[in-house]
Amino acid sequence: RTSMRLIEEMAYDLDFTNTKVIVTERVAILENITAIVMISEKALTVQSGKKYTTVVGEDFVIKEISEGRLIIEGKIQRVEFL
Repeated sequence: RTSMRLIEEMAYDLDFTNTKVIVTERVAILENITAIVMISEKALTVQSGKKYTTVVGEDFVIKEISEGRLIIEGKIQRVEFL
């Protein structure tokens, strides 16, 4: 039974078709992204496969952009999955 949870967790960690998001009040880390779709002063939308993730807030600063990974800082108000 424990091994089933481990297998499910590994499958989730290795699933590159969904955006993984780690969010605090001031930082958002988005992984497994394929494209930045939209950037404005109050929102940032990224694509991962056929799905989109939007981070809404204020005063965004992009701290890191690398292949499949984006780190932004600012006042984060919410995250939307479309």
